[in-house]
Amino acid sequence: MKITYKKFISSPKISEYGIYLILGKPYHLQNEVQSKIEQYYRKKEYMVKKIIVDSDFSLEIIKDDFENYSLFAENKFILFNVISNTIPKSLTEYLLERKSTPDLVILIKLSPQSPSFKKTKIYSKIDFDGCVIEIHELTGSNLVEWMKMKFKKNNITYTEELFKKLIDKNEGNTSAISQELYKMSLLDISDVGIYFDFIQKEYKYSEFDLIDSIVDCNIHKSLKILGYLKSIKSPEVYILFLINSEIKKIHSLVCKLSPPPYIPSFKKNIYERFSKNYNKEYLMDLLQSCYAIDKSIKLGINNSNVWHDLEVLVIAFIMKKPLLHQSNNEVV
Repeated sequence: MKITYKKFISSPKISEYGIYLILGKPYHLQNEVQSKIEQYYRKKEYMVKKIIVDSDFSLEIIKDDFENYSLFAENKFILFNVISNTIPKSLTEYLLERKSTPDLVILIKLSPQSPSFKKTKIYSKIDFDGCVIEIHELTGSNLVEWMKMKFKKNNITYTEELFKKLIDKNEGNTSAISQELYKMSLLDISDVGIYFDFIQKEYKYSEFDLIDSIVDCNIHKSLKILGYLKSIKSPEVYILFLINSEIKKIHSLVCKLSPPPYIPSFKKNIYERFSKNYNKEYLMDLLQSCYAIDKSIKLGINNSNVWHDLEVLVIAFIMKKPLLHQSNNEVV
């Protein structure tokens, strides 16, 4: 059975299955679904066990839970939080061979997969015998309804106009809106209007938002953030340092250098996708451009436009295109 996030969350009841799959992103919506299922089985006095599944996952971790049964054993709820690219083959094969029993319920949390994943045996098994809850970023009326639900639950007063303002500020990102809501709770603010008055002095973007938008290949947002960072007089050399560091990461991934650069597990898929089919020569060209921009900043070269150069560098980085250099090493 397949079901959407909206239908699952809005349903007052939870249908019981031997296995559930929460598939997609954003992760905080995954967590909402997980929490609802988990609390349901906790109330039924199931013992809850949570297991992190990475590429080095060993079946020995779970064999006792799956293979030792007795008349007096506790009912178990096993959560597999998959942080590798997909479900490891060993675990997939093990779950395919296992027959469902009422005393053991499985929940798998998995990041977005390629379309071919829906043709795999494990997906077909869960779709047929269990429940697949598909998660996507909310938009339009679904986003507004989700916000209303959240704000009512937290007793925060709102208006449709302020909702639109909040959506625009966070570009419709439910994760960012959830963080705004969390800040309101910390500040003990019960009215969205008061909150907006409070944050007027807060900045809108950080340097790390720029990096996230770059690896997400969002040119429009990247340039928007660069313009904002320029307006609040962020240090040019620091922005360049962060961009240069990202180029070096991609260069290391493309060239398979050892040791590999540190990338958080939840961002590995994003970086692997971004580095795919990258031309090594283009990366060296980008690093050379970073050097040229750094030189113009430190030497105070006349007629140089550092923010323009940074924009061109970011566009070339996202588009995987080479840069041209004039004889004076300035980016054009």
